[in-house]
Amino acid sequence: MDKRIQSIADRARIEFGLEKYRLERYAMYTKRNGTDYELNMEWFPNDYDGPLEEDMNPDGTASIDYNIQQGRFQSVIFTMGTTYSTAHPFKAKTIEEAAAWLERQTGLIYEQDFFAEQASENEFKFVSRVDGVRLSPSLQLNVEFDDDGKLLIYSTYGEVPDVKLVEKQEFNLTLEEIEPIVKAHLTCINIPSEAEEKFIPVYAIDEVYVTADGKRCIPFLLDERMTQVDHLMEWDEPLDGKIEKQFINFSEEVSVDEAFHTDRQRNRDLTDTPIDECVKLVHEALRMEYPDDSGKWRLKELRAAYSHIEAFCYADDSRNALFRPKLVVIIDRDSMTVINMIDNEAMFDVFDSFTPAPEPRIDHETAFEKMIPYITLDPVYVFDADLKKYILCGLLDSEQAVDAVTGEIVELRDL
Repeated sequence: MDKRIQSIADRARIEFGLEKYRLERYAMYTKRNGTDYELNMEWFPNDYDGPLEEDMNPDGTASIDYNIQQGRFQSVIFTMGTTYSTAHPFKAKTIEEAAAWLERQTGLIYEQDFFAEQASENEFKFVSRVDGVRLSPSLQLNVEFDDDGKLLIYSTYGEVPDVKLVEKQEFNLTLEEIEPIVKAHLTCINIPSEAEEKFIPVYAIDEVYVTADGKRCIPFLLDERMTQVDHLMEWDEPLDGKIEKQFINFSEEVSVDEAFHTDRQRNRDLTDTPIDECVKLVHEALRMEYPDDSGKWRLKELRAAYSHIEAFCYADDSRNALFRPKLVVIIDRDSMTVINMIDNEAMFDVFDSFTPAPEPRIDHETAFEKMIPYITLDPVYVFDADLKKYILCGLLDSEQAVDAVTGEIVELRDL
């Protein structure tokens, strides 16, 4: 074993109490951000003597990810909620205890870099904040443990935002000021009910960030690597040809030496020229693979990765924003050719046997009046890709909806 890998494995054994485990396998991968490399280790319980299958791990396996460039453990999962670890890092089960443990893992400072977000008996969640206001995207930390205080799950997502990029201001935006936006984002969607095996039509809020001046909307869960575009794909005639689809390995395995090479280029931003070229490539791919779909697909987003670009197309005529047909066109960055196309058709197949939703009996204005008390507008600093900084927005949201047939208020989590 490479001595650099051995050193990380030795740290993991001590840090997570793996005396009763053996390192069964490991591999180095490229992270999706195209910048960092990750060492994945799978530790099996010592007493496991069953078959070794590539995609099957015994209960209690410790799967550990280590970020090479950042020099820290990124995630730990003991499978099936079972652990044979000898470490008990959460004996007191307090937020302060969990925060101190996270400080040691991440090198961050509690109540400066991360703050408590949710707490339950055996789980704590932390996020980044500025003056008590959440950020998006931001750092998220999570720890779960068993009744004995042994770690079950440790996960990190995102990075600590640079506070210098936060444009601080007071949040004074109200729902009354942006009523036209609120109305526009109250939409009728058909939600599948697995219990009743049918679709239920409801009026629900389509989550969105509204800038503090009320003049602009930013999509919810916007990826920092995402470039917004808006092109309806139309054509007069199809194009002969076929896309030669290639296997896409989003977590590319690499050698140890490559992973420890520190000067890898960061993701390249999309400039106007590649954006125009991507639009053309997607247009040509649709003409070949979906010749009868002129006017059906709208290209909405481009996401840059290190080796490829993902182009997201959505069905333009779909009433149901929650379950819109989606098509992702994968473009190789070096050759600027389409190498794959992935749709979500399989998701819709699951609901083929469901009873279709009945026609709504409640009109939009009535639904809006019923929803007013349940709509929230919470301050969030959102990264603006054009301005390259975090700006104050209000997150328009609601956990409730109006049944479009009965007019009753329903909890979305119950559907």
